[in-house]
Amino acid sequence: MDQEFSRRLSMSEVKDDNTAKTLSAAARRSFFRRKHKHKRSGSKDGKDLLALDTFSNDSIPLFEDSVSLAYQRVQKVDCTSLRPVLLLGPLLDVVKEMLVNEAPGKFCRCPLEVMKASQQAIERGVKDCLFVDYKRRSGHFDVTTVASIKEITEKNRHCLLDIAPHAIERLHHMHIYPIVIFIRYKSAKHIKEQRDPVYLRDKVTQRHSKEQFETAQKIDQEYSRYFTGVVQGGALSSICTQILAMVSQEQSKVLWIPACPP
Repeated sequence: MDQEFSRRLSMSEVKDDNTAKTLSAAARRSFFRRKHKHKRSGSKDGKDLLALDTFSNDSIPLFEDSVSLAYQRVQKVDCTSLRPVLLLGPLLDVVKEMLVNEAPGKFCRCPLEVMKASQQAIERGVKDCLFVDYKRRSGHFDVTTVASIKEITEKNRHCLLDIAPHAIERLHHMHIYPIVIFIRYKSAKHIKEQRDPVYLRDKVTQRHSKEQFETAQKIDQEYSRYFTGVVQGGALSSICTQILAMVSQEQSKVLWIPACPP
């Protein structure tokens, strides 16, 4: 019996020793991983990350992919003029009308130029950075031009854009960086329930509210990376108050964009 006990004790000691070695090796690996990460933080990329942390309250809305900020070089943009504003979501026409009427010295809707031209000519204007976006109408095109946007910003007003979300990247290539605000409603029913004695007297139909809600969901899924901020849908007055505050806040922030490769 003593021999059996001694044999079991010996096996237990070997097992404990192996476990200790395993834990020790794991601890060393963990230490070297931490040490490696600490070393990287002193690199140039690490300094860039620290710089980003320093400006954590500044605006960084313009990343067009899912690359981690730790590996994305950025550069500061000085916005000497007021940035255009792009609103996305339901009830946009009503919200824009209210903003322009209630704050005429701050907002102005971007006029659409009516152009009778071929599809090829319009696309050439887009390629040459003369046009931002366009909509085909019966016998003509409604075009958003770069000149129209600049004309409004030169008057010290925020230009309320009327473009599709896919044109945001086009604006970035033109060195125009809009404040993109998404209006998020909880449901189609929530949209349908909205009323306003001045700006929304007619009821929103169930079909229209459903279509707007579904379209907004698609925009949220596909273009949320471009959003500067989100406001909660509800009463029009509440939406406009949120937009006014967000635009003022974003305009005052330092704007960072991805740096061009050397």
